[in-house]
Amino acid sequence: MEKIKIKDRIIVLRELIDKYNYYYYSKNSSIISDSEYDILMKELEELERKYLKEEKDNFLSLKVGSTLKNTKFTKAIHKSPMLSLSNSYNIGEVLDFIKKVEKNIIAPKISLSYDLELKLDGISISLIYEDGELVKGITRGDGKVGEDVTENIMSIESIPKKLKEKISLEVRGEIILPISKFNTLNIERLENGEEIFANPRNAAAGTLRQLDSEIVKKRGLDGYFYFLLNAEFFGFTSHLKSIEYLEKLGFKTTGICEKLIEISSIEERIKYWEKEKEKLNYETDGLVLKVDNLEVWDELGNTTKAPRWAIAYKFPAKQVTTKLLGITWQVGRTGKITPVAELEKVTLSGSSVKRASLHNYDEIVRKDIKIGDTIFIEKAAEIIPQVVSVVKEVRTGEEIEIPIVTNCPSCDSILIKEEDTVDLKCNNLECIGKKIGRIKYFVSRDGMNVTGFGDKLVEKFIELGYLNDCADIYNLKNLKKELLEIEKLGEKSIEKLLEAIENSKKASFEKVLYSLGISHIGKYASKILAEKFKNIDNLISMELEDIREIEGIGKKGSESIYYFFRNEENLKIIEKLKGFGVGFSILDEEKNTENFLEFFVGKTFLITGKLSLGTRNQVQDLIKELGGTNSVSINKKLDYLIVGEDAGSKLKKAEKIESIKILTEQEFFNIVETK
Repeated sequence: MEKIKIKDRIIVLRELIDKYNYYYYSKNSSIISDSEYDILMKELEELERKYLKEEKDNFLSLKVGSTLKNTKFTKAIHKSPMLSLSNSYNIGEVLDFIKKVEKNIIAPKISLSYDLELKLDGISISLIYEDGELVKGITRGDGKVGEDVTENIMSIESIPKKLKEKISLEVRGEIILPISKFNTLNIERLENGEEIFANPRNAAAGTLRQLDSEIVKKRGLDGYFYFLLNAEFFGFTSHLKSIEYLEKLGFKTTGICEKLIEISSIEERIKYWEKEKEKLNYETDGLVLKVDNLEVWDELGNTTKAPRWAIAYKFPAKQVTTKLLGITWQVGRTGKITPVAELEKVTLSGSSVKRASLHNYDEIVRKDIKIGDTIFIEKAAEIIPQVVSVVKEVRTGEEIEIPIVTNCPSCDSILIKEEDTVDLKCNNLECIGKKIGRIKYFVSRDGMNVTGFGDKLVEKFIELGYLNDCADIYNLKNLKKELLEIEKLGEKSIEKLLEAIENSKKASFEKVLYSLGISHIGKYASKILAEKFKNIDNLISMELEDIREIEGIGKKGSESIYYFFRNEENLKIIEKLKGFGVGFSILDEEKNTENFLEFFVGKTFLITGKLSLGTRNQVQDLIKELGGTNSVSINKKLDYLIVGEDAGSKLKKAEKIESIKILTEQEFFNIVETK
């Protein structure tokens, strides 16, 4: 790369990073994803280090956080710099960090151990206590100077204002907005016609920087702490022990600080937390690995920007930005028309993404999405990519409005909008798009799980006239000769497909019910119906009023079930499926009643509060195994409420209904043992 071009690139990178820092720290808005920002910062760091050695003091890549040019708060100087962390993105970089640590420890060698903690995605904060009293809260700022947000910190309920010991110290942590509070806040903003926050981090930053502390209090920010400044002055030689001390003083921590003696277990724990993080009520974008031995921290020292005794491991990006190239309108099994965003290809959560869901046209209008926009996308529940928000700050004026679709993209029928819904629907019974959608749903993993029966294959077989409804898949074995003539479909593939189709006949009754694609009836409702009615004929014969009384189904679900089984076409398909040997019942002989206890048979149970003698799932499985039924809510048909620690509103409700008997967890297990 020519020197003039290198300098131009450095200028561009600095301008971009300055711009992103301004929006992130001053406007509480992300206009680029963390992973994309890290890539640019890493490039700048390498170029500055290689080509501008003499200007090291001015390296933008070595600066921390924000310059606080437009802050509304009083500036406050940190007694000790509030550094950032070096990032890693794979296990190799983590192991390199460990090698560097061990190489830089001066003899005599000591036995090192490491602590693995969750990296929270919020606002870094430093709290100062004098004689046990909270006196100041300062944001990170540029690492040397931050914002004095003490009044707002005082409004956060979980942060101790007075410690359990009369001691002076400085502690650092993260201010976050719990996911549950974030969702509630966005619903409120939506109802008030306000722009929603793209993610909990932005919401937390926007809240902490409110000038009205009452707003801070109302939104429910939370604080977690992970660092006691100068812990060795308090007699600690272990980082883990200092965290335990913070908990003793009354500070909230994540409770996750795993001491790792065996380095080989690090990769295993990373994989574990990549999955488990989805169960947490706060955003975490990675893990932090710290040397536990405090006596070597000074020896290892810091770079200008980060300590050498710690490193962050970043999870694959949950949100990224990309460009919206166009919109495709899809027809679902029920006729619902869904807009799908066609995107510039991007990597998200470790996989390549070119399309994302937009749910419905109202969503496009509400988020003000236009073709050509730069947008944030994320994976809902780590599975389905969806559009989160538009980065309006980078619009050029050349973006194109997205018009509403009026005709079905599959059969060209005029679309309708049903009362009290936002969905556009095609009501043409012969719509080929609906037919494709129903068969795809039937063979899907959550449905009959016919492996190898992909979307393109379904569409091809319909096009060739081999499939007209979902039952026709079981007739494909009689068309093997015709299937062999299809280009790119080899004999082995066909044999595997036919074998998977045959195996699907063994699917449980609840799976078969789900696969029929009844509106508003998912996996949970299918299970309830299967257990309640035992076979399809009992369900078909039910009146609407009786179905409505089934707990866990709901009004819309009840109506969908009733009218689904009043449709002659649906009944014909069910008869065809029966003829092919698909199971539509729970056979009594399959049910093992040997373990049933008379006390449990016919009784309904519900669990509330925290259990200590077993997990909630274990107790529910035990109830089922012994012949009882698990309920999902308090009602007059409930027989027993099993109460653990910190039982809340369900206990109060149950106490008002005389017929419900309340058991402690210990009383429940006593009954199991004595019966």
